[in-house]
Amino acid sequence: MSTFKPLLQGPLVQAKYSDNNVITLVWNAAENVKAEAIYHSNQPEFDELSSTLLEVHIEPIGATFTRTLSPGRSYYHVKFNDGSVSTIQDRMIYTDGIINFRDMGGYHTEDGRTTRWGMLLRSADLHELSDQDLQTAEALGIDWICDLRSEFEVASRPSPVIGRAMNSNIPFMAEANPEEMQKIAIDLNVGYKAMILNTEKCSLILQELLKEGRSTSLFHCAAGKDRTGVVCAVILLTLGVPREVVIEDYELTNLAVDGLMQRFLSDTNKVYMNQMPELEGNIPDMMKAAFIQAALEAIDENYGSFEKYLHEGLGITEQERNSLQNRYLV
Repeated sequence: MSTFKPLLQGPLVQAKYSDNNVITLVWNAAENVKAEAIYHSNQPEFDELSSTLLEVHIEPIGATFTRTLSPGRSYYHVKFNDGSVSTIQDRMIYTDGIINFRDMGGYHTEDGRTTRWGMLLRSADLHELSDQDLQTAEALGIDWICDLRSEFEVASRPSPVIGRAMNSNIPFMAEANPEEMQKIAIDLNVGYKAMILNTEKCSLILQELLKEGRSTSLFHCAAGKDRTGVVCAVILLTLGVPREVVIEDYELTNLAVDGLMQRFLSDTNKVYMNQMPELEGNIPDMMKAAFIQAALEAIDENYGSFEKYLHEGLGITEQERNSLQNRYLV
């Protein structure tokens, strides 16, 4: 039986992601403190006996290697020569059937706090969950699933029941039938501006997050990019995450391009491709920060600041914002 002993906390470690499941861990340690090993496990506590030692080349300030793809959450433990250990949680959640599945925890806010891990999740649709995926999703303890798709999309690719989670369909673009989606696809800058100015739905979602029992929430649309991207940007900005970090979070969808391409081109999704032939072969070009930036510019153009957008546009009071921050920040 393994036992856990208190470990000396090591230097702050940050993760950067790139294509082909590559992750780079970087740290800023004192000159005499060197990283000597990196381990992978499915638990946040480091136990050398139950963790897997990775064969990676460690530089003085970091290491780059291929992510370990094991169901559910992954943790990387960096062991230093002074006996300290730093643990970092993998933002990406690996499953067979959910594409673009990730956690919005660990982001620093402007007031020095951090978004809580395991409370705000985002993904593409949930239609293709395997039995193993269902176990993984249930283990995440999801209380609320916010499905941003249209009724047409929900009927075409329904979501399975996941544990105790309540599934709410909040069509973020109520008119999102294939013909209207085609119009939006022609000019995504316009589409993103229209979405973030959909103040009724944005306000509703923030009010839902204030409800009791909203411990872990999952937001998704079809690809987990456009509608989900706008909604998650509003949430993160409300919590005080800087704009540049919100844009970085949006761009992580680029890592899911291959999976999204396969999904949109699959036989089960011809209904989308037949209506949106301009997407074929061009999906990677759509994953641009300019789109989410256009949405943020719409806030500035129409309200002057995010604070005015939040209070005047969405009707969220400062007290309600504080309540959201106290719940989802640490």
